[in-house]
Amino acid sequence: MLILSLLKIIFISKSFSTDCQNFDDKLIAAREYFNSFEEIELNMSLRTAFIDNYNKFTKSNEILEADKVVLFMIFDANLWYVFASKNNCLVFWIDLEPDRFVEMIDGGTISKKQGSWR
Repeated sequence: MLILSLLKIIFISKSFSTDCQNFDDKLIAAREYFNSFEEIELNMSLRTAFIDNYNKFTKSNEILEADKVVLFMIFDANLWYVFASKNNCLVFWIDLEPDRFVEMIDGGTISKKQGSWR
């Protein structure tokens, strides 16, 4: 919970931003904040799958549009962070448990028999 609170201060107070915050600067801040992590920029197919499924499953009225999605896999926590940008502006970030991230990529097919997680 402390990590989430600090990230809200570092980044934005909501998951979607209307102001252009430099995406590269926000990634630098995230790299400095986390002690042990793996950073992965999602390729086009994974990015498209994540965005499409996020928009499909979200309860938010906001539609995620991004041209770059970066995943921070945190080694000392059970949360991963997804950051998205459009035209190098931070437009979105969310924290997810690793299995929820995988479900977002595969459209929920892994958990179909486990019930809804939304």
